[in-house]
Amino acid sequence: MCRNRSRLLDRLAALGLAAGLLAATAPAPVRGDAPAPTVDFTRAAQRIGVSVVDLEVTGRDGRRRFASGFAYRPDGWIVTAEHAVADARRIVARLPDGRRVEARDVAADALADVAVARLPEAATLVPVAFADAAPVRGRPVAALGNPLGYGGSLTVGVVSAIDRDGGPDTPYDMLQHDASLNPGSSGGPLIDATGAVLGMNVAIPDGARRDVGIGLAVPVDVVRRIADRLVAGGDLARPRLGLRLRDASALRDAIPALVGEGVIVENVEPGSAAGRAGLRAGRLVVAAEGHPVRTTRDLARALEPKAPGDHFRLVVLDGDTAQTLEFALDGRPATVAHPAADAAAPRWGLTFAADETTITAIAADSSADVAGLRPGDRLRAVGLTRIGADHPGGSTLDAAIRAAADGSGVALLVERDGATRWLVLDSTGRLDTMAPFGSNSEAAASVLL
Repeated sequence: MCRNRSRLLDRLAALGLAAGLLAATAPAPVRGDAPAPTVDFTRAAQRIGVSVVDLEVTGRDGRRRFASGFAYRPDGWIVTAEHAVADARRIVARLPDGRRVEARDVAADALADVAVARLPEAATLVPVAFADAAPVRGRPVAALGNPLGYGGSLTVGVVSAIDRDGGPDTPYDMLQHDASLNPGSSGGPLIDATGAVLGMNVAIPDGARRDVGIGLAVPVDVVRRIADRLVAGGDLARPRLGLRLRDASALRDAIPALVGEGVIVENVEPGSAAGRAGLRAGRLVVAAEGHPVRTTRDLARALEPKAPGDHFRLVVLDGDTAQTLEFALDGRPATVAHPAADAAAPRWGLTFAADETTITAIAADSSADVAGLRPGDRLRAVGLTRIGADHPGGSTLDAAIRAAADGSGVALLVERDGATRWLVLDSTGRLDTMAPFGSNSEAAASVLL
């Protein structure tokens, strides 16, 4: 028995020695492979929660979509994503205390995907704090916003990359993270563990309608720089070349004679400044404003500090011949509507007589049609606002609509055959009104600048 025990110990000792040798030859654990420590964002969420607003945007076509924003200045200015409020007829902000107020004085920059809007004085919020240090890969972050209308949502992740390509037509790098984003997250802040803002969430990959673990945010230094310019001067005028371009490297296999680096011109818009200066399709752009051009993003970076009317200098190759072209830049058209200046209001597919109370026609498949309204019905009130000559001091139809409608639906008091009934109509009559989500382009073959 003792002999057997001795053999067992010898065998265990040999196994221990072998294990030790294996451990000695195994690679040392990589520090970055260790699981990241869990970060508690409770206090951070409380700190910034008084600064975040949920947005409901009604487009000119009547479609509704959700978005997010955050307080930028103590005088009522908020920041959100440009694509979230583009073509907006009405923007309603739900404040942290539950009140709903309408945003005004919208200004935007499509290139940086940054917009600002002013809320009424009564809606003054606490401005967010901005992070002092630049984000680093692996840093814990949280995203706050209004995904799919679930206001005040917080999701947690880490910074995945700090210089992700935001698209071939943009000069700005993006922050990539894996905190969950969904439609409605656009415009919400990306924060660190202290509650300081690192960036503004704007996109998930093109083609994705829901979270796929890749979120993109505009870095805070870009947000602040652009927002300051928008608040000071309104919509940011951006220049354009009127060109469709393609990286030469993408065509080199198909065009063996294409040597060197540059951007090949695919199309020149008729009447554009570049066209008037003599630029033609097939030429190779190799420099802009004294800097080499290797990709379309290089050209976008050269355009970034410019404004419409500024002079712009290109060096192009026509075969082996280099030519310098200089011309004044054209401007881009505006993409954001200004709700305060738009007096039009939704009428839910209804046409009224001159008295603004009698319904004369109803659009097929509109929400009014679905609700069973018919010609001859008379509108007596919109919400609590009475309309028509039968009511002393009654409001006009447009004034009543603006006073009662918030984009999510409206209650109409309708009279038929001497009896009145309340009908609640959706402002669009559509069930799925979500706008496609995502503003970045992953790999466009050609680019408009």
